[in-house]
Amino acid sequence: MCITNNFMEHQAYKISEEIRKQSLYKVVKVEVFGGKSFEFSQQDEQWNGKDFITKIILEDKKGALFSVKPDYSGLRFAKGEITYNEYNKMQKKEDVKGVWYFSGIIGSFMLMMFILMKFVT
Repeated sequence: MCITNNFMEHQAYKISEEIRKQSLYKVVKVEVFGGKSFEFSQQDEQWNGKDFITKIILEDKKGALFSVKPDYSGLRFAKGEITYNEYNKMQKKEDVKGVWYFSGIIGSFMLMMFILMKFVT
């Protein structure tokens, strides 16, 4: 028996299960890292617990498909708390925030290296 201890994989799986249970939409497909996708009816048999879930495809009653990430914003959309446009705006804000945080961390490291070089030489 293989037990995954990767926090991100476990969190994505946990939230995807919450989306499945609480969604107003029908879950039709689960996409995992590496480009593989599983029809949701086959997901339990084929998903081995090691794959990182990247997207969940939802279908409304009219047949329109929606792609959401397994995160709290995706859960909020699936529960009907926000619209798909609001979900997309939230994802864009989170992406921009991530880029700024990453840039800040890299900038801080470069500044520390510069200061360290000035004091050492």
